[in-house]
Amino acid sequence: MAAVTSVQYFTERFSLTCNKPVSHLQLACCPSHCAVPWQDKNIRIYENNNLEPPLELTGHHGDVSAMAFGTVTDRLLLCSASEDYVIVWDIDRCYTQIKEGNNACRVVGTLLGRVVHLSLCPLSAKMAACSGSRVFILNAEREEAPRVLKAHLGPVTASEFCPWDVNLLVSTSEDRTFKIWDMKKGDILFESAVLSAYPLLSLFFMEQNSQFITGSGDGQLWCYTLPVDHKCRLVTKLDLSKLEQKHERNLRKNISPQIRPDGATRNDVRGTVETAKPVLRIWAQKLHSSHTSLKQRGSCVWIGSSDGLYLLDLDTSELLMNLPLRGDLSISMAGSWAISNELGGNMCCLVTSLFGTSVALLEVNSARLDELCFRMATGLSVDEQLSAVPSSPLMTMSPLNAELAKHGPKPQRKIGWSLQNHTCTLFVAKEKNHLWIN
Repeated sequence: MAAVTSVQYFTERFSLTCNKPVSHLQLACCPSHCAVPWQDKNIRIYENNNLEPPLELTGHHGDVSAMAFGTVTDRLLLCSASEDYVIVWDIDRCYTQIKEGNNACRVVGTLLGRVVHLSLCPLSAKMAACSGSRVFILNAEREEAPRVLKAHLGPVTASEFCPWDVNLLVSTSEDRTFKIWDMKKGDILFESAVLSAYPLLSLFFMEQNSQFITGSGDGQLWCYTLPVDHKCRLVTKLDLSKLEQKHERNLRKNISPQIRPDGATRNDVRGTVETAKPVLRIWAQKLHSSHTSLKQRGSCVWIGSSDGLYLLDLDTSELLMNLPLRGDLSISMAGSWAISNELGGNMCCLVTSLFGTSVALLEVNSARLDELCFRMATGLSVDEQLSAVPSSPLMTMSPLNAELAKHGPKPQRKIGWSLQNHTCTLFVAKEKNHLWIN
C-alpha cells in the first residue's frame, strides 16, 4: 500500500495493486467504506478513514465484475456479482461473524452471465443486474426467478431506479439509446432515438428537478426531464471537450497567464494532447459554501472521465472547474470511478487505472474546493479589476460621438408633374433612368 501523497485538490489515501487489470469494473464506494476485488474471486472492504487490514469476503467462484453499496434499516449492504452468483452481503454482520468462520451473505441470483453493472432501488428491496443486452430484476432479500427486461440491441452498460418512483427504471446501452421501463408490467414507457455515434456509458438522476443525465463514450451529455406522462424532453446537451476549451480560455483571460488553479503552467497547457473524454461516472454535488453566489447553484454535477474530474453547472451549461489526475498520484488515467460524499463533507473517489492494475482512494478537500469554485464563479476579484483612463479626447469622426436621432415617418414619394405658381419642378421618369428639368 502506497503512502499518502497529495497534489493540489486530490489527497491519495491509499493505493493497491491487483493481480490483473480492473480498469472497467464497477467498484463500490460509500461515505464509510469502499470495496475492491481481490485475487479475482474475493472482495476486500476498506474503511475510508482507517488503513487497518481490510475485511476480506469469500464466496464467489468466478471473477467479481460489479459491486454496489446499499442501505436498509441503518445496515450497510454490499451487492457483488460474478458469472456464477449475485450475492448480497451484510457488512456489519460480516465484521462480527467472519471471525467465527461465517459469512453473513445470501445468494439472490445464479448464472446470469457476466454482470457489468449493479444498482439497488432506494428501498433496497430490488436489484437490477445488467448482463449482455438484458437487465435482470432481482429480489434483494431472497433468491427467486428474476424478471428479464430485454429490448436493447446491444450490451446494457448501466441501469438505475428512479429515486422518486421506484417502479421506473432507466437503462442505457451500447446501442446508443436509453429506455424507460415500467417495473410492474415490464413494458417500455419511453425509448430514445440514437443519441450518439458512441455508446452510452453512464446515468444519473437529479431528484430536485425531476431530471436525469446520461453520458457517452465521446464526452457528450444529455439532460432530460422525466415528467409524469414519461414523455422525456431534452433540456440541454453538452460537449465536455468544448466546455473544457472554453474554460481554458476564460482562465487565460481572468487569471495569471503563467499559473492555473490546478497547478499546471502555460507550457503544460500548450504541451497537452487532446484525448477522448468518456463520461465514466456522473455524481451530484451540492456546494456547501459560505459564498452566496455558490449557494444558489443547485444543479452541479461531477463528471468522472479518463483524465480527471469535471464540475459542471447544468443550469448555466458552464464548466466550473476540472481536477486533472496529475502530479504524484499513482493513477494518471482512470478506467472507472466510484464517488461518494464523506460524512465530514469531503468527497471520496475510488479510481482504477486505465492501463494498469492499480486502484486508489482519492479525497477531494471541500474547503479548498469551495474557494476554487468561488474564484471560478466570480472571475476577477474587485481588487484585480483594471480600469484605463483615455489620454486624449475622442476623434471627431469616432462612432462614439454619434448621437441617436429619432426619425419620423418618411414622406411619400410623389411621381409625376406638379405645377404650382409657375415654379420649376422635377419629374423622375420611372421608365428611363434620367432626370428631367421643366
